[in-house]
Amino acid sequence: MNESKILLKVKILINIFFLILLFIGVESSSFNLNFPVITLSTPFLILINFVFFIFWLLRFKWPAILFIIYLIIGFDSWKMFYQFKSNAIITSKGLDVMSFNVRSFNRLGWIENKNIPNLIASFIKTISPDVICFQEFANNSSPKFKDYPFKVFKPYTLNGQIGSCIISKYPLLNSKTISFEKSSNGGMQSDLIWKRDTLRLYNLHFESLKFDGNDNILSKSNFKKFISKIRQVFDVQKKQIFQFRDLLKSNKYPVIICTDLNNNVFSKNYDYLAEGHLDAFIEKGSGFGATYKFPFLPMRIDFILTSKRIKVVDFKVHNINLSDHKPILASLKWP
Repeated sequence: MNESKILLKVKILINIFFLILLFIGVESSSFNLNFPVITLSTPFLILINFVFFIFWLLRFKWPAILFIIYLIIGFDSWKMFYQFKSNAIITSKGLDVMSFNVRSFNRLGWIENKNIPNLIASFIKTISPDVICFQEFANNSSPKFKDYPFKVFKPYTLNGQIGSCIISKYPLLNSKTISFEKSSNGGMQSDLIWKRDTLRLYNLHFESLKFDGNDNILSKSNFKKFISKIRQVFDVQKKQIFQFRDLLKSNKYPVIICTDLNNNVFSKNYDYLAEGHLDAFIEKGSGFGATYKFPFLPMRIDFILTSKRIKVVDFKVHNINLSDHKPILASLKWP
């Protein structure tokens, strides 16, 4: 066997290895399996397998069919990652709900532009949603939202200045804090009065991955610490989600959930949260729906979920550079 044939077989084996990892990342939750690092790496695995596909295709080699076969087998799961744009014409306006992690209005200067609060206020005024659920809302750095007479702010921690906030053109009643034990994240709930009906709003920010400069995974010891850290965060998220699910049991109103999950759609934690609800992106989104600014890879970790009785009319991700997250907007109809 000559060297070129050996090299070809090695490339095919590597391709198959990454296809198997991708299958595990995408389908593990369907089989009730938990591989947090692989599911978190799913966008990266998709990129690797797509590069392999292009590599084989340009050389007219049969392994290109491997990726196509996987696309066909996993078509239903791929709809969670990418949606084709609908040509349907929207004929009626619903309730426009936005979710936006504003990263404390850039209070620590992550973005060079010093005018971020006013730019966010200007963006909100231009888009003019009916309701906005903010995560990482810095109450002392917030601009004025003059078009929104109703505002409720709930800090993540007692007497804190960072937390969840809902502003609305319609009345907000019975607002309460949702606190997560031993966490600097949290959320809130509020009842929105719209067209004489009551809709329950949940604004949630689940445990963050907290990647930092010390997360060097090149050495074996650091890699193990990194894996352990991700597992711990996923476990904390799971506890927080089940705490929220317990809270949902006492709710009698149609539900709108705006959240920064800090996890992607292929994770088991997404399944736990989305169970029994509609994902607005899957219903009416287009493209990758990426909501988090991550180099070269589409990361969708922000979601608007609704009761199945609520109809999703439209969904959009606004591609603006005012935070490390992108605002998402859903147009909803009830009843």
